[in-house]
Amino acid sequence: MNLSTTPHLPHVSKSSAASASASAIADLAWTGQHALAIERCTQALGGKGLTPAQRMALLDLRAESLIAQGRFADAALNAAAMLALADKHEQAALKVRALIRQTMVSMRQGAAQAALQSAAQAVALAQGERGQILLAQSLLGQAEAQLRGALPEAALASAKRVAAKFEAAGDIVGTGRAHWVEAFAQTRLSDNQASRAAAQRAVALARQTGDEQGLANALNVLSFSSKDIAERMALLTQAAQAFERSGYAFGRMMVVGNLSIAFAELGLWRHACRLGEQCMGLAEGMGARLNQTLEFGAVLVWMMALGDLAGVRARWPSYDTLVNSFDEPISRNDRELWASAMAMAEGDAGSALKRLRVLHGRVRQSTPGFELPVLIALAKTLLAQGDADACLRVTRRAIGLQNKGGFARAGYGQSQDIWWWHSRALALSGRLDESWAALQQAHALLLDAVRNVQDEGLRRSYLNKVEVNRGIVLAWLQGSKQRRLPEAQRLAHLSIASNLGEPFKRLVDSGMRLNELRSVQELQDFLIDEATELSGAERVLLVLEP
Repeated sequence: MNLSTTPHLPHVSKSSAASASASAIADLAWTGQHALAIERCTQALGGKGLTPAQRMALLDLRAESLIAQGRFADAALNAAAMLALADKHEQAALKVRALIRQTMVSMRQGAAQAALQSAAQAVALAQGERGQILLAQSLLGQAEAQLRGALPEAALASAKRVAAKFEAAGDIVGTGRAHWVEAFAQTRLSDNQASRAAAQRAVALARQTGDEQGLANALNVLSFSSKDIAERMALLTQAAQAFERSGYAFGRMMVVGNLSIAFAELGLWRHACRLGEQCMGLAEGMGARLNQTLEFGAVLVWMMALGDLAGVRARWPSYDTLVNSFDEPISRNDRELWASAMAMAEGDAGSALKRLRVLHGRVRQSTPGFELPVLIALAKTLLAQGDADACLRVTRRAIGLQNKGGFARAGYGQSQDIWWWHSRALALSGRLDESWAALQQAHALLLDAVRNVQDEGLRRSYLNKVEVNRGIVLAWLQGSKQRRLPEAQRLAHLSIASNLGEPFKRLVDSGMRLNELRSVQELQDFLIDEATELSGAERVLLVLEP
């Protein structure tokens, strides 16, 4: 579910007055002034005497700023004009530029197959051109299109190739953005360490060049590999600020979606749903239907956690229709995972198990980076049916995958999940010492994730509202008491340092949101949510005096 994006600003020459104008417009876009950039491009395109290359550069700049504003339908019209211009003048370089832009627009609209096709055409044409930068930009577009098309191995190979080309050409911005694609591809392959290293390189290069949009994307992807929830939220906040400076509305929308996942990991389902609905609305308004669909699935899962199964059933047909409108595997895999979760929530473990086994067979062949989340769901389902032996086979494979690459994708579970189900299966098999060892591992991972969350209310929510976390804490308290562990070790989750200033920071945001409320029901929901988050209480009762 985690999301990101990276367009590449067009390169323009400063060899003439028209090109100098394009260069000035590119500077506006670089500093996030996209409305003014669009206005200047439109004015310049109305002038006379423009060469085809100059007209193409202006159209490309305008398309980039339209994408930045989330105006994807307008950007698509602009990309079509670029293709028409290229076809009219039959110049390969112009065609490559138009195809690169078409690739970017298609990806933002969720048309992964169309993006792959135009990207392949751009690369093929660019191979015959002299300029290596044009080929590198084509390859960068192709790498991201492969990523969006669920071809992470190909995306990784392309990203590494294009990073070398940009570096050889001395293009530091391009190099940083290529490392971003590499980092994202590694998350799709569940290689946590490699993803983190590539993302950190992308962050460093973006800071070196002042590339705010590249920085925002790199920080966003760096958050994917962060096991520390406090660090993840801090990185997302920094990404949001960088997107704000770069003027990318689409990027800000994605950060809202990723923040919703972070709040869900804390067990604050209502807050997660609120941010999720906001993200969905923004995505729908932009025409980013794939982003809307991915967030929709997440919101449905959080509604299940709140016990609103009737609400999920009522909204499922709309979600199903959105998934069916795409020819790509990511949303289809999500749908099967969430459908199995729904079956489990309704007490139909048999149907859930059937779905998950089919899904597991598919992802092992087509999207191996998605296997670990499926194995976690499989383990839970098999344990619910009392099949400890089959559960152990699943958990051992999952632990092997986790040890190999880490848990590089947030939103589908956390590192401690598989160790918890492994411990429960061992206990069901009567292997109590091994079960305790697995529980110790689960508990250690649990503490690692929340150790730097200094807001006591958020930390309590994490420990008591998430099913797996609550189970780990209760089992740990019982097991550590039986084994007479020292109190400091036994109650380590209660001795994590707190910062009293953290809740007050949230109160500022709460006050701003309070001023936006317009109904009694909104006010009541707000009071319940804020009291829950500030205190970390498991339940909050609002009493209304007559």
